[in-house]
Amino acid sequence: MAKSPTTPLKITAHLIDGRINSSDGIIMFDSILYHAWFLKHAPEVIEGTSKETFDGYFGLPLRQLPENRWAASKGIYIQSGREIDNINKRPNFFNADKENHLEMKKGLISDSVGKYRAYRIPQIVRTVKDGIVTFFCVGHGDEIMDLLNLMNSIGKKPAVGFGAVDRWEIEDAKEDWSLWHPEYGLMRPTPVDSEESVKLARKDYPVMQYGIKPPYWKQKNMRLCYVPMETT
Repeated sequence: MAKSPTTPLKITAHLIDGRINSSDGIIMFDSILYHAWFLKHAPEVIEGTSKETFDGYFGLPLRQLPENRWAASKGIYIQSGREIDNINKRPNFFNADKENHLEMKKGLISDSVGKYRAYRIPQIVRTVKDGIVTFFCVGHGDEIMDLLNLMNSIGKKPAVGFGAVDRWEIEDAKEDWSLWHPEYGLMRPTPVDSEESVKLARKDYPVMQYGIKPPYWKQKNMRLCYVPMETT
């Protein structure tokens, strides 16, 4: 039986306290689904318990584009605040198995230098007005919601409480706004040599190396792109 065609969709994340951790303010919807897919089908990859590199097939319930990209937008939200928060990272010397992580079982341990050095890591935390982040995509709504039910946060550092999601909503969109929106402009990183970039109504976006598909941080997924970032 043939699979039903994908349709334009609008997805809304309702955050608990409206705080998200993001250095550049861009949160990609396909990245959220990518994480959810592995939680459902290959949790050992997310948990880091597998000793082998995952090289199997994965498929998201989204329309697929050239270079294995997906028809999914960045998150749209109104930023009502921005601050620098710090996360302290240091070894837990009180763990019961601490001796298993030390080369010697005696002596003093310094957390100011060397392999056990403590870090104070600055994080950019953005406050979202009304806690609402909206995404657009072209896909299969039922399958998308099935994956979103596994996702209780968006953005970085969810373990310390950032990006906590209260609920998800999916509804039909009037058009496919996964690439370009009449009000918000460019909706996803777009390679400068791609067919989509030729169709853009404006090109006053920064051009830089940026991921075109999840995981966005991987070097092999980066291309020279128009990036939907604010320039002011």
